[in-house]
Amino acid sequence: MRIENRVWIGPNSIILRNVTIGEGAVVAAGSVVTHNIPPFELWGGVPARSLGKRPQNMRYEFKGTYCHFL
Repeated sequence: MRIENRVWIGPNSIILRNVTIGEGAVVAAGSVVTHNIPPFELWGGVPARSLGKRPQNMRYEFKGTYCHFL
């Protein structure tokens, strides 16, 4: 199994051997991944199938603010 950068995997998902999850891909909760997932795609189901695509120009920024939880 190979998981690339910026991947999100939902809880209770099962990923089988020799599967690669491409950069920025999303695996929905409870999915069973049996095939390689291309970069920036959304997959879900049993067995998992393509549900859509994500934008490839994602930007993650941290502006340095801290939120206090009381």
